[in-house]
Amino acid sequence: GIVSLISLAVLSYERYSTLTLCNKHSADYQKALLAVGGSWIYSLVWTVPPLIGWSSYGVEGAGTSCSVRWSSESAESTSYIICLFIFCLVIPVMVMMYCYGRLLYTVKQV
Repeated sequence: GIVSLISLAVLSYERYSTLTLCNKHSADYQKALLAVGGSWIYSLVWTVPPLIGWSSYGVEGAGTSCSVRWSSESAESTSYIICLFIFCLVIPVMVMMYCYGRLLYTVKQV
């Protein structure tokens, strides 16, 4: 899930920069690989901490998958969930809102 949201944020920035910042470069596959690799590394950075002691993973309600233990009330779990919320949801959504808002503004100007 984190990879998907980060990828959408990266894609929105790429569209914004392509259409508004006037960088007229040919197809740059290195930039695309860096964006995809960066989104996976960023996601890995935020999914490894429960494995090394900051919060923990547990079985979901149906017992068929595992996820962060959302119901744990320890200080470590709460701080991890807050950081996960901010850095893996709020910031990517804000990036998308800004980029698409600027794109919409630019299109309306034309």
